[in-house]
Amino acid sequence: MTIQAQVFVIVAVTAALALLMWRMGAAARKANPYEKPKGLAFLALTLVETVDGLVAGVTTHPGYRKWMGPYIGAIASYILVSNLLGLLSIDSPTNNYSVTLSLTLVTWVLIQATNIRTNGVKGYFKSFFEPYPPFVIMNFFGTIAPLISMSLRLFGNILSGGFILYLFYTFTAYLSSLIPAIGSFNFLGVLIAPFLHAYFDIFAGCIQMYIFISLSMVFIGNNTPANESSPIEE
Repeated sequence: MTIQAQVFVIVAVTAALALLMWRMGAAARKANPYEKPKGLAFLALTLVETVDGLVAGVTTHPGYRKWMGPYIGAIASYILVSNLLGLLSIDSPTNNYSVTLSLTLVTWVLIQATNIRTNGVKGYFKSFFEPYPPFVIMNFFGTIAPLISMSLRLFGNILSGGFILYLFYTFTAYLSSLIPAIGSFNFLGVLIAPFLHAYFDIFAGCIQMYIFISLSMVFIGNNTPANESSPIEE
């Protein structure tokens, strides 16, 4: 069995982010609360405040915010770093459907678990037959739809961006080769590529990350209790 080279990139990104998060946590614990945070402590504080603010927009229940924040922060960091790897000419893990499907599967499981925790097992299965029993088929596919749409959206956008850049480099290399004085040097690619990378790798990469975490928060938040007085334990 042959192991894809992309697997090593996936493992490397996961390990690097895990180490970074551990170092950020250690720096935050050691930071003096009476002094302005610096370095990794500042980065940790900024990440936590940003994610907590986003989560607060979809649920005010502390029992859910307690775990939603770390989860959203983790997948946001992973997707963003993966999307930006194209700047280093490294194959992004997010243009592998198995990666985007795995990320979406975790979100989908949390959506169903939150729904069951909020409404109970009986209420969860009862919702498939609402408002009328014949709607069970539509409700079932409506439940499965986020798993397919979210994974394909992230995968398709990142893959298409890389494919467009590949076609661009191929075409500009051909045009450059038509100039005898230039030879095989792709000068057109060097001149124009930075603008394309700024869009497809940086702008589109950040946008796709934000869309993924926004959908995750909205879908999970829609199944959380409406207020903090819910009997669900924190």
